[in-house]
Amino acid sequence: MATAEYDVIIIGGGINGAATAAAVAARGYRTLVLERDDFASGTTSASTKLIHGGLRYLETGDARLVHESLQSRERLLRERPHLVRPMGFILPVYEGDPRPSWYIRTGLALYDLLSPRKVSPWHSSFSERELHRFEPAVSTERIKAAYLYHDAQVWSPERLTLEYLAQARASGADLRNHAPVDFIIVDGGRARGVDFHDALTGRRSTASARLVINAAGPWVDAVLDATGRAMRRRVGGTRGSHLVVDLDGRGPRHAVLASAKSDGRPMFITPWLDHHIIGTTDVRDDEDPSGVRAAGWEIDYLVAEAARILPGVGVEHRNVLYAYSGVRPLARAGEGVFEGAISRKSIIADHSSDGVQQLISIVGGKLTTAAELGRKVTEAVASMIGRPRARGIAALPAIPSSRAAFLLPDTQEHLRTVYGLRAPQVAAYTAADPSLARPISDHHRDIGAQVAYGVDHEGARTVADVLLRRTVVGLTKDLGRSAARSTSEIMGNRLGWSEDQRAQAVRDYFVEIHRRFVILQDGTQPPPSEQLTEDSA
Repeated sequence: MATAEYDVIIIGGGINGAATAAAVAARGYRTLVLERDDFASGTTSASTKLIHGGLRYLETGDARLVHESLQSRERLLRERPHLVRPMGFILPVYEGDPRPSWYIRTGLALYDLLSPRKVSPWHSSFSERELHRFEPAVSTERIKAAYLYHDAQVWSPERLTLEYLAQARASGADLRNHAPVDFIIVDGGRARGVDFHDALTGRRSTASARLVINAAGPWVDAVLDATGRAMRRRVGGTRGSHLVVDLDGRGPRHAVLASAKSDGRPMFITPWLDHHIIGTTDVRDDEDPSGVRAAGWEIDYLVAEAARILPGVGVEHRNVLYAYSGVRPLARAGEGVFEGAISRKSIIADHSSDGVQQLISIVGGKLTTAAELGRKVTEAVASMIGRPRARGIAALPAIPSSRAAFLLPDTQEHLRTVYGLRAPQVAAYTAADPSLARPISDHHRDIGAQVAYGVDHEGARTVADVLLRRTVVGLTKDLGRSAARSTSEIMGNRLGWSEDQRAQAVRDYFVEIHRRFVILQDGTQPPPSEQLTEDSA
């Protein structure tokens, strides 16, 4: 079996691995990215979907982290406006809250001062009457003060990850999803490469590199175990659970950040697509991150706290579509450290101290600061292995160049929202095959061309890859049930699937959504032919 040679191997295709790959490959290093599942399918997809400076990090004294995060937020707002959008946050302060109004006001003033080249307005305050007019959904009972400040939301962290990967790919990076690493090859006290396999085909491969980067998020320690050596534990994960709720148009138009009454923890309620996200919890979790799910008490806690903040909206369990959870890959802290006090700083750990050279791990990191972290990792790469070897950039698949002017204006605008400057490349598929201009579901605006583009240029290999991460079809009310069959058909045509394989792909999708989410509301039912499949899942 031939061994492929690279300068850098990155293990992990979440937001940190993707941004690192973009930065490293742009510097000319021959780069391989290996992701055990699909790109952005772990902690990245389980976030609160915020691009923020970390207002609450000021409490832990991380002013430098807040400043760096705010710089990154402003950069993302300018450079990726189709994905990252300004969002106003209402911050009410009630009697009995752990943080008094003067404390909040001081923090917001400092937050504004730490934000360079600020795009959005500075914070402001409301009287009780002004708040009721501005956002009537928010409770004014026992309110002492209310403020408005601005951060941002990334409506699809998965697509932000894919954009970083697209940059890496354009620079010649080799990107492999569904490719778990079996062993890190260590010889003479140095990491020399990895053995890995394709989880969908079973094919095994070996790759060598001058440096191995462990960017596996909450799986960092599991990847270190693949060296076959005793390594110091680096991650002390905490579970964050969220609810996606359908408030039938009654929810707040702005995001809300309030203190939970039961434990004082900061809690977000944010508009997202046609729904709202309520979150998040912060619970120590040392179990396998692959099986993380929201506990029943977490769902009860989030529903109760949101119902208190939005009393007239009717937040109840019956409004909850599903719950999702992820594990934050935070630096390991002592057992006595309160979860909210654990530092959110990212760490680049050199494992020479563990007896393995040319192996580093990324611990921590955020959606907001991923690009800056990638630049820091690239500096570490340069110091450890020097300049890249001379090489040519691998040829990329041809991208259609003709435009499809017959698409409806709403569809064209939707594609611009999802793909930004790449929208014409997606639309061009419909010129060659007009059937790809049709929506893949009656419930969504996404069209067949997006499925084809996802397969050809974004590494989509399963129905879940398309519906949960190349689009948001699987994250909205019907969880993509109605789109699974048509998506499988389009993928099957491009990947040469048999009829049995297409049917299996749909069954696999239903298994995936039940594994990934705690589903509380059925939403739109699947077609009768697929009902038995889903019930079996």
